[in-house]
Amino acid sequence: MKKFYFTIQLLGISFLAMAQNAPTTSINILEPAPICTNGGCTLLTTEHVSPQNTSSYSVSSIPYNPSFPFFGGITLNSNADDVWTSTITLPFAFGFYGNTYNSLLVGSNGVITFDLVNNNPAGLCQWSFNQTIPNPSFPIRNAIYGVYQDTNIASPPVTNPVIQNVNYYILDTGANAAPNRVFVVNFNELPQYQCNNSVGFQTSQVVMHESTNIIDIYVKSRNACTTWNSGSGLIGIQNQAGTSALVPAGRNTGSWSATNEAWRISPNGGYLPTTFAWYLDGALLPNEFSDSLIACPNGNSSYSVKMSVLNADSSLTVVSSNEVTPFIVPEPAFETPVDLIFCTQEPFVYVADLTTNTNLILGALNPNDYSISYYETLVDAENSSSNFIANPSNYSFTENKTIYVGIQEEVQTSCHYVKTFALTIIPVVNAPTGAPTQNFTAGQTLADLIVIGDNLTWYDAPTEGNMLPSSTLLQDNTTYYATQSVSGCESNRNVNANRFAVTTNLVLSNESFNTNAFSVYPNPVGEVLTVAAKDNLKSVVVYNAIGQQVLHLNPDQKELQINTTKFSKGVYFITLNTEKGSSTLKIIKN
Repeated sequence: MKKFYFTIQLLGISFLAMAQNAPTTSINILEPAPICTNGGCTLLTTEHVSPQNTSSYSVSSIPYNPSFPFFGGITLNSNADDVWTSTITLPFAFGFYGNTYNSLLVGSNGVITFDLVNNNPAGLCQWSFNQTIPNPSFPIRNAIYGVYQDTNIASPPVTNPVIQNVNYYILDTGANAAPNRVFVVNFNELPQYQCNNSVGFQTSQVVMHESTNIIDIYVKSRNACTTWNSGSGLIGIQNQAGTSALVPAGRNTGSWSATNEAWRISPNGGYLPTTFAWYLDGALLPNEFSDSLIACPNGNSSYSVKMSVLNADSSLTVVSSNEVTPFIVPEPAFETPVDLIFCTQEPFVYVADLTTNTNLILGALNPNDYSISYYETLVDAENSSSNFIANPSNYSFTENKTIYVGIQEEVQTSCHYVKTFALTIIPVVNAPTGAPTQNFTAGQTLADLIVIGDNLTWYDAPTEGNMLPSSTLLQDNTTYYATQSVSGCESNRNVNANRFAVTTNLVLSNESFNTNAFSVYPNPVGEVLTVAAKDNLKSVVVYNAIGQQVLHLNPDQKELQINTTKFSKGVYFITLNTEKGSSTLKIIKN
């Protein structure tokens, strides 16, 4: 048995940390579904890795793909063999078999222990064993074995201590920043005791992960020295009492060899207590403690979440997620549907073609990108219910209705929109009113009759008959019939005749000559006033109500038109002169 004891000097060497893909305590918000309208909602879901209790473990084979270098850390002195490091203090608590530890020892024989009572810092690291584990009599317990074997780090047989050494380091940067730091221990290109390099060099690595308490063991090369200590080698873990252990198949002591294999030892004693806190634009959202959130943003709001894990030592590990800004899909450029108007009729059943609004709503949008359905209730429209109007081009109704249009985008967003329009029944429109008998002077038209109503239409009969233009010259002792229209519904649509009758009587002026010789129309006048005479007009003079002359013309023709658009509203007098006589008439400017 070897009985060497040396003082170990630790050297710190810095290096660039490499990325690694081992599990970390983390939380990430998945990309949410787009929100179709401002004020809408979307579900934020998370994927997260939270640590499990270390009361029990599982072991699995993983690809041999070391993410950290086998060199560059603090090294054990190459003049020593079978030694422990001095006490190494970890910057994080590491859970192991139900306990948490902040300090440990690294042994030159491929072992790490948390037992600082039965193993002396900088003292002898036991090398002699041939038992399998678990075993209460095992020489080193409360330990990680990876690979535990009697390697010799002394010089000689070590010839290049810069490379051939035991070294360790802690990473706290990039992906391995707290709370996902790692403690890496390397047993790099070491000779076996007695066999030295005759069986090849031994290289392995142990990676201990903060928070998750996962242990990865990478074995680049292990060859048994069968002539010493039975060639014993061990990979695995064991508790302090030696009553519980976990070992990969075929690696529980014994003489075995391996190249480029890796094992992951993971706690599986149930997840540690975990809580969640959500933030909107950095402000804590009260009463939101689930690992998912229904987000209803207004504008470009960002969401994040923090996950807090209560460790076995009652400490908290807090990790933050990425920030996510839900995308609000702008509403397409829909046009506004138009209300459909219906005039009262008997029987009181109306038929509408709702689809007249389909092309109007889509406007310039591609109709192949949308599907449109019509509904009688808002709830059905909002939920794309199967309770849609089955025959929208022939829809029957008996009273005013609101129609709801469900518009589904089918190509990119699957967003759903709702528009509305009205089906309005216009009540029976009464006939216009006025004096049933009205006088006129020669040259006046239907437009000169005083009738109270909107959008007048004139006829020559009480029912049916011919429609007359408003410029129709009035005739003596003649009855004309007027209707009015409201929202396109005419008063004579009633089952009974609903036209207003006006009988006209021609009135002569004091001088029959003047009355017969001149005509002025329309009166009242809107824009253009027509003046006509039997003989050529020599002069036309217009005065306002206070006697001021506003126009003087010498047309020397029988008829002319006067543009009165610049005249103010009110009463005017027009004096007409021919070689045979003259007359002054009153006109009204509207």
